[in-house]
Amino acid sequence: MPSSMKQTISAQIPIELAQAVERMAEELDRSKSWIIKEALTSMLAERERRHQEILTGLADVETGRIVRHSEIMDFAATLKKE
Repeated sequence: MPSSMKQTISAQIPIELAQAVERMAEELDRSKSWIIKEALTSMLAERERRHQEILTGLADVETGRIVRHSEIMDFAATLKKE
């Protein structure tokens, strides 16, 4: 997502969140913009990772790579005995 082009956006956030961003910026000696950009980048990357895992799981189901609930329950029962 690196780009030399920038765009300013506005958002209203709770005062507590704004204060937390400001504290973190001071602690890390970074700008508030940097903190917010890092947080958004991390959140978007995590959402994409989860989305890809869901797609992988759906592909597994479509090809029959599944474990039946009864098999999991049987396995769990063996763990309780140990």
